[in-house]
Amino acid sequence: MKRYITAVLIASFSLLAPAAHAAALATIDVIGKAINHPAADQWSIYGTSEKHELVKDSGVNGGAAFQVTSAGAALNPWDIQAGVTTSKAVKKGDVILLAFWARAVTPQTVNVPAVVQQTSAPYTRIGAENLTITADWKLYYVSGPADQDYAAGTLGASVQLANGAQTVALGPVFLLNYGPGYNPKYLPHNIP
Repeated sequence: MKRYITAVLIASFSLLAPAAHAAALATIDVIGKAINHPAADQWSIYGTSEKHELVKDSGVNGGAAFQVTSAGAALNPWDIQAGVTTSKAVKKGDVILLAFWARAVTPQTVNVPAVVQQTSAPYTRIGAENLTITADWKLYYVSGPADQDYAAGTLGASVQLANGAQTVALGPVFLLNYGPGYNPKYLPHNIP
C-alpha cells in the first residue's frame, strides 16, 4: 500500500509540476509528508440536497473518483462539501498543502471555494482559494501555515460545492505537511 500511495503522489505532482520541481519531488520522501490517506474514497461528503457516488474513472490517478451533485445554490457554499481531516498532529508554523484531483462533469466549468481550516468552531482558515474547475482532470492546490497546534483530526480541508447546480468529480486528495519554515514559493500553485 505504501508503494501504491507513493506512486500516486509522485505521478500526481510530476504531471503538472515544473520539470525541476517534479525531479525534486521524486527524490524526497513525499509519503512521509502525508497527513491523510491520499485516495479518492477518503472524501467525506456533507450536506443536504446532494447526491454522491464513487465511480471508476481511468482518466485520473488511482482509477476512481467521487462524483458529487448539487441540485442548486444553497444559502452558503459550504452547505454541501467534500472534505478530509488530518490523521496526524500539526504544529504551529507547519506549512500545509492540500492537493486534489478534480474535474467538472456538468457544466463544463464550475467555480468553488476550497479551504484548509480547523474542523470545528471557529473554523479558522489557514489557506483558501476560489477555484475554477474545468472538464479536464487537473490538480488543484491550497496552502498555508498552521496558526496554532492541531491534534490529529482537528485540521481538515474541504471543497465547497453548494454554489450552483453542478456535478464535480473528485479524485485522490492529499494533505501534506512540509514542516516549519518551508518556503511556499517551492510549493505547486494553481495555474489559471
